[in-house]
Amino acid sequence: MSKYKVKPLSPEGLKTYSLQSRKDKVNINNFAQILGSEKSFTRFVRSLPNILAGSDFKEFISVMGKAKKRNRAIIFGLGAHVIKVGLSPIIIDLMKEGWITALALNGAGIIHDFEIAFTGQTSEDVQLQIFQKRFLLLRPQSTW
Repeated sequence: MSKYKVKPLSPEGLKTYSLQSRKDKVNINNFAQILGSEKSFTRFVRSLPNILAGSDFKEFISVMGKAKKRNRAIIFGLGAHVIKVGLSPIIIDLMKEGWITALALNGAGIIHDFEIAFTGQTSEDVQLQIFQKRFLLLRPQSTW
């Protein structure tokens, strides 16, 4: 007899499927682009308002600049949406340029990063997958 009042979910009737066959909401064609040398990030930051989030962002950039000049670790703690919405190219560029020295991601962030690397897309349609009894039930990685 279980100590729980609610019965555990039964996997009966659930289907597994290939990650490559899943139709996702986001693919690499939607991702952010690196500014490159033809654009000026400094000009962009200066153009922001000196109130509310504009002021906060300017202060953040200033603190980042001071940390980089002093060779301090700059560690970004990120949730999954930063990866999911296509900001990976920006994060990678910031790492290459020494603006980020380490990342801390939650589990979903790692999943999105893997899916993007493996299939070029991520962000399953949760409502559709639940309706089809297929939510988060991928074939084991060893079969890929």
